[in-house]
Amino acid sequence: MSTSAPTPSRSKLRRLAWVVLGTLAGLLVLLETLPRFFEIDKLTPSELDPLAAAFKDSRIEPHPYLAYSNRKGFKKPASEKDPVVVEHSSLGFNSAEVAWKKPAGTYRIVCLGGSSTYGIGPSSTWTNWPVKLGEELAARSSRPIEVVNLGCQGYSTFESQINLALRGVDLEPDLVLVYHTINDLRCALYPGVVRDNTHWRAVWPVDRKLPFEAALEQSITYKAWRRYYTSWWEERQNLGAYVIVDFGKHAPDDYAHPTDPDLGFANFRRNLINIVAIAKAHGSEVMLVTQGTRMGDFDRFGSAQLQKDGFERMTGILKEVAAERGVPLCDARTVLESTADLQRAESGADRIFVRPDKKNGEVHLTDEGCLLLARTLATRIAELALVK
Repeated sequence: MSTSAPTPSRSKLRRLAWVVLGTLAGLLVLLETLPRFFEIDKLTPSELDPLAAAFKDSRIEPHPYLAYSNRKGFKKPASEKDPVVVEHSSLGFNSAEVAWKKPAGTYRIVCLGGSSTYGIGPSSTWTNWPVKLGEELAARSSRPIEVVNLGCQGYSTFESQINLALRGVDLEPDLVLVYHTINDLRCALYPGVVRDNTHWRAVWPVDRKLPFEAALEQSITYKAWRRYYTSWWEERQNLGAYVIVDFGKHAPDDYAHPTDPDLGFANFRRNLINIVAIAKAHGSEVMLVTQGTRMGDFDRFGSAQLQKDGFERMTGILKEVAAERGVPLCDARTVLESTADLQRAESGADRIFVRPDKKNGEVHLTDEGCLLLARTLATRIAELALVK
């Protein structure tokens, strides 16, 4: 029994189907091949997977106890777009290389703080205030001096007490310097304040890919679809979402509607007491340092007066804890702000704090500001004869 031959119309449809399939296959091959050899707009690796590119170039990385920490060995050379030079040590500190074991005869200082300690503002790792403090002290003493910068952008005293307990004390410091205010203030004014700061500090999400997802990510076609035709990037595009709870939800002013600032200020006091206790338990001296700011920079927020009042209150807490716990205080804020005020009166602008148009610029120091803070601290350390 013979089968009937396909009609001419069916033959044409089959040929057309094969042409379409062949064309699609050819386009798919081109899409998968050409971007691997030529730079094509919107199909470069950094555009298809900006999240991976951001983390690759990020100076921070996830940490199980600190939420995140400085990336070990991170290097950022100067460029036309960004002239700032950053060079983390192999231990992840934004200062010179040191070993965990303190060399015999060396006087070692560790510095705790957020971005203004870490070095957001100065032109280089080598001009941040902990590094300049080491130079100032070395010039005044015949004893070997090491100053280790444990600061990290965004850290408050919540992170710093853990940082000191898990890493700082292992450096065997003779002196621990604590330079905190602004980040703790914002924790206190953020809505929903709780004792352990989980209203502010987010858990870094862990993206555990299934085997088929990892395989799909080898495909440029898949990554182009994910990047441009799904909400994948919209949900991940700001790294702030990785470290702050409800990032952007309270915009434009996260601090205009605090729910329990008194608890936030009590948290700050408790954390400072914990830092002092941890340092002393390991045989270290402690110095609390008041943080300087350009107060006028708060005026761009609707919560300006809340932040100004809170900053004054936290400065008072630093002084009270120093007196209560019998540890020295360095009132660096007065020196930094009075110098900045004088410069503004003389020329209309100060050279101590970064430009007021910079985001969160109010506490970040320029090279000149870092040098002034370093000299202020070195003078106070000398007055107290801490370097013996």
